[in-house]
Amino acid sequence: MNLRSTLSLLFLVLGVTFSGCGPSQPMPPVPAKRDEATIMREWLYGPRATTPGVTWQPSGLGIRVLAPGTGESPRTTDRVRVHYVCSIKDGTVVDDSRKRGAPADLVVKTLIAGWAEGMEALKPGGKAEFFIPPSLGYGTLGGGGVPAGAGLIFEVELIAVNPEPALKV
Repeated sequence: MNLRSTLSLLFLVLGVTFSGCGPSQPMPPVPAKRDEATIMREWLYGPRATTPGVTWQPSGLGIRVLAPGTGESPRTTDRVRVHYVCSIKDGTVVDDSRKRGAPADLVVKTLIAGWAEGMEALKPGGKAEFFIPPSLGYGTLGGGGVPAGAGLIFEVELIAVNPEPALKV
């Protein structure tokens, strides 16, 4: 018997001897490690925070553009006409302009910091979700139906920048 035949026989014996010694079920995949920012976002906003397409700003604001719109983005001194829905992570709606029956006309610089920053990503006809941390929202005090320390989820539709004043009926 030559060396080649001997090695082939040895590998055959080892293969038969040790077959079936491994795990009977495939090992479950190791969960992906989540960084602290992701964990905090999930805590503040729930599962919507991990929706694909959310861009996170250095300030902590998350923006997901749903429809791009066209034209110029509003400046801080501009007045905007918007429809919006504000909710918290459990889905509780805190405010909804459509339920009030009319869009809101607001000056950008008078809005909470997170909303004012998010407006830079919108153009007329555009729609986006803003994930606003407490530091850019109502902080540790809360207010207006917003619990203290809550992260806010705004769905904002920018109807117009500096529109003609709404007619009062």
